[in-house]
Amino acid sequence: MGWQAACSLYRRSLTLGGKKPMNRLYLFLIILLALAVPFAAADTIHLNINNLGIHGSIGSVTLSQVGSGQVMVTLSAHNGYSLKLNGGSTYFNTNASLNAGSIGPVTIIAGGITYTGLSFGQFLTNQNVSQFGSFAYVLRNLQGGPNGITSASQISFVISGQGLTVAQLANEWGVHFCVGGGTKCGPNTGFAMGRVTTPEPGTLSLLGTGLIGLAGLLRRRLVA
Repeated sequence: MGWQAACSLYRRSLTLGGKKPMNRLYLFLIILLALAVPFAAADTIHLNINNLGIHGSIGSVTLSQVGSGQVMVTLSAHNGYSLKLNGGSTYFNTNASLNAGSIGPVTIIAGGITYTGLSFGQFLTNQNVSQFGSFAYVLRNLQGGPNGITSASQISFVISGQGLTVAQLANEWGVHFCVGGGTKCGPNTGFAMGRVTTPEPGTLSLLGTGLIGLAGLLRRRLVA
């Protein structure tokens, strides 16, 4: 249910079976529940495990549902780090069946400038990555980047598949990163990964269930 549906519900429910007008709190709960559904399809994974002994997160992976069977993946590096391009890799686990054609064009942000139309040079399956073991899919060797740029602050791309959802991709993600920001990846590089612990879709589902219960309780009191 979206905003238009919520407004329609409001018009139909100004009165409850001829009783007094709907309590504003009850209406608010219904609209909040309606608007929570579209935003449930998103998740953020913090890259807080690495093989260099660095404490804290070096970046994050954000997954957003952007269409039917389409998920936008955005990898971002925190200050003091960057994402390795040439020779770098992105890896993840999922139960979805993907292939090289599932990964759309890549966009990077490096030095505050956005570059589009790039691509990964390799799409590999069931590969071992550094000290973190085997991953279902590995994307390597970003191609087409501007000359001289070897690291970026952000990499994004769309993964497409029949019925693909954020929940299917919200598992384990990792990147090959550079110690140091900017566009020149230095010699000190490592691998960082993160795991989903409490996915946002599940959290928002609990919120929705609670709102339904509260709305039902309030309605019974209003029509009593």
